Amino acid sequence: MFTPLEKKQILKLNGLLSQPLAIVFYHTQHKADVLFKDYCSALARLVPAIRVTVEQGAPDELPSILLTDRLRYQALPSGNELPPFLEALKAVGGSDWNGSQSMAVTRLAQNRLPASLSLYIAPSCTYCPQVVRRLLPLPLENKHLELTVMDGTLFPEPAADDGIQSVPTLLLDKQFRWTGSIPLNEVIEIINTREPASLGSSSLAAMIKEGQAQRLATMMLEDAKIFPAFYDLLTHKQWSLRLGAMVVLETIAAENGGLASEMLHPLRERFDEVSDQIKGDILYMFGEIGDPRATAWLQTVLSDNFDEEIKEAAEEALEKIGSPPDFS
Repeated sequence: MFTPLEKKQILKLNGLLSQPLAIVFYHTQHKADVLFKDYCSALARLVPAIRVTVEQGAPDELPSILLTDRLRYQALPSGNELPPFLEALKAVGGSDWNGSQSMAVTRLAQNRLPASLSLYIAPSCTYCPQVVRRLLPLPLENKHLELTVMDGTLFPEPAADDGIQSVPTLLLDKQFRWTGSIPLNEVIEIINTREPASLGSSSLAAMIKEGQAQRLATMMLEDAKIFPAFYDLLTHKQWSLRLGAMVVLETIAAENGGLASEMLHPLRERFDEVSDQIKGDILYMFGEIGDPRATAWLQTVLSDNFDEEIKEAAEEALEKIGSPPDFS
């Protein structure tokens, strides 16, 4: 798994970790899963203070190594990528991180909005380790920011989906992109000055996962605007994210029915493209929104060729709105 030189670098951690260090192997059904399992096992054998726990992920997710809940490796650091990874382990374990209090990182303290950074690297990239080393302190210094370091050669499908053509490439909320020399000051400036409505679905998802559904609802109520990326959560394949988003929708509907009604048309546009399970959830949302303008379309669902469960969801939505199903 590790070369003699890599083992020598890793073994130095034994004299630097004063207490057990817990990391998480995020287990999925991806074909690379066994590689991550073997990597974590080999790391723990060399450094007994590292305790690896296993968490089960969704089948369509990627295996990961979580150093913290905000710092995730979807990569197996080796060669030139290993030293920054080991520095991160030391920092998570409580050691000082050289340069982590740079002016740029200090300015990041101004950020109050969630931010999701994805850094694509490749083992053959000689410049990538420098960029990794500069970015790794960020999620440790700001509780609103999360960073994923991903090996684009190990996971070519998501790299292709994100349009990655060279490395290193950094994405912020999948809306801002930097390739090559990453201007850290510019990245932090954009993080600090974003408008809430510009947040991407990954940042909104992070809020849901962290139990901040109420905060997300409050942000949209205060802005009197449904954030565009919010619809990605309402129709997400992962049930836990949809559930959290529906809690947000229910809160908005209870406090500002007019704002909630703005979600009718975008959800209706997505209805034909999603699975039956998500179709049922969309119909439930229509009932929670409670706008009578949805009645005619819900009646159409009842008369169309849908499964009984979907028709039952339409009936329940109509009853919630106050318009009984029309079986005439």
